[in-house]
Formats: sequence, structure tokens, C-alpha cells
Amino acid sequence: MKAEFDAARARQRSRAYRPGSLLADYGAHLARSGRGNTGYEQAARSFLRRWPDPQRWATRPLDRRLDEGAQTRPFLMFLMVNGHLHPGYDYLVERKLSSFWRDIIATALEADMTRFRRGAESIGYTPTQALRVASQSVGRLLIQTGRPLDRLSLDDFEELVGACRRREELTGQGWGHYRAVSDHRNSRKMIIEVRD
Repeated sequence: MKAEFDAARARQRSRAYRPGSLLADYGAHLARSGRGNTGYEQAARSFLRRWPDPQRWATRPLDRRLDEGAQTRPFLMFLMVNGHLHPGYDYLVERKLSSFWRDIIATALEADMTRFRRGAESIGYTPTQALRVASQSVGRLLIQTGRPLDRLSLDDFEELVGACRRREELTGQGWGHYRAVSDHRNSRKMIIEVRD
């Protein structure tokens, strides 16, 4: 699996920052997932005109990143799950990633998420618990770090927990669905066990 992940990452890096390639890949992604319309494609083109290096977008203040319209969000998700954008934990804990499971199909993340869920179930998590922990925390860790599952560390978890706490302090919004990251020491231990 590691070889598959590394090969997928190498393909992604070779296409990075070439707007034509990203647009073609995005079009194929939309077709594969049975979604899309001209609005999505126009939003992606507009985004790449403003941000030919998508990672530079992540340096904007959070409120500006959150202002991207509904037509642009599917492209942002595409960039994130394909390793072209690491938007910051502040963004990742503010945004619902409702299309996560659909969008990771045929990406380097898919194999890691499958492996994580199977490992979580093997140490006692129910399929529902494993799914939730996978998408709410581990998926965000993989997106932000750009590293495969076997290269995540406890420090990565701490960064995500820190972003959750900062969000709660700033907005008063709880982070119950992320609490599996901090409340269950097992979830952090689990990632170490699952990846090894």
C-alpha cells in the first residue's frame, strides 16, 4: 500500500501547479463521481486564475478562505483530497467535509482510510465509530499533513486538537464530533497501532 500511496503522490506532484492538468483531472473527477456542471468548472478556472499555486490560497486569513462560494468548494475539496492543497487546521475544523467519502475514491487517501477503518474495527471500534473517527479526525490529518497514515505522529493529533480548542475559544462553538481525537486516548494510540 505504501508503494501505491507514493506512486499516487508522485503523479500528483508532477501535475501540481499546472492549471490545465488540474482542470482536466477535476473534470475527470466530477465525471467519475457523477457530479458537476459548468458552474463548477467555471469556479475552478476562476480559482486557478487567482491562485495558480493553490497552496498560496491557504495563506489567506480564515474568514477570506471561508468566503469561497458554493461553486468553488467542490474544487477545493478535490484539491485537498488529491494533495494539492493543505488549507490549515483552522479551515478544516470550520468546514464540514460532507463529500469526503465520495471524493477520496481513486485518490491516495482512499487506501489509507480503508486501512485505518479496518484497523480501528480490529481493536474494538464499531464500523460507525471507525467511520466517524476516520472522517472527522484522521482524514483531516491526512489532508493537512500531506503524509500517509504510517507517517502521522501524536504531534499531528495535538495540532488538530489545538485548532479545535482555538475555534471553541474564538467562536464558542463546541467540538464534540472531534473529541474522539482528545477524549479517547485510545484514538491517538489507535492510529499508532493501526499504522504499524
